[in-house]
Order: sequence, then C-alpha cells, then structure tokens
Amino acid sequence: MSVTTDDIATVQRFAKIRKIDFPLLADESRELIKAFGLSNLRFPEGSRYRGTAIPMVIVANAEGVVTHVYSGHGYTEDHEIATIVNNAVEAADGPKSQ
Repeated sequence: MSVTTDDIATVQRFAKIRKIDFPLLADESRELIKAFGLSNLRFPEGSRYRGTAIPMVIVANAEGVVTHVYSGHGYTEDHEIATIVNNAVEAADGPKSQ
C-alpha cells in the first residue's frame, strides 16, 4: 500500500495513468501518516511538503505485524515495489520445495 496526502481524485488519476495495481491510500488529514510516524519533517515549517509521508514501503503480515520496512527515495518504480512485495510473500510462505 502507498499513502499520500493527495486527495482521492488525484490518487485515482495517478493510479490510472501509472497503471498501478496495488492499494493507494489518500490521507489528506495526515492522521495515518502521523499515527505511524511517517511524517517527513526535513522540509521547513510552512512548506507544503512538510509532514508528507516519508517515501517507504512497509510490509505487514496477516496479523498486522510489520515484517519489513524499506525507507528512502529509491522505491519509486513499480517493478521495485513488486519485487519487495514478492520477496515478502515468499518469506511469509516459507521455503519452496523443489
């Protein structure tokens, strides 16, 4: 899942244009971003970017326990995120027998 401070219409347009098939969350009020400590405070007070979500991918298991966190600006391409998700699913499923 990806979280952004954009409104729902903007998120839907972005997903359609980029052909994104994973969940995107519009958090205009920034409640979720604050609750999970994802606020990006590197921008100065008054900047429209202050308090936006820090770019990261968080993977949680079925019980809601966070199992992996990938933080930084490098996870912006769909194939990178798909690789992270696939690796997390494989790790959760255990080793595959051949």
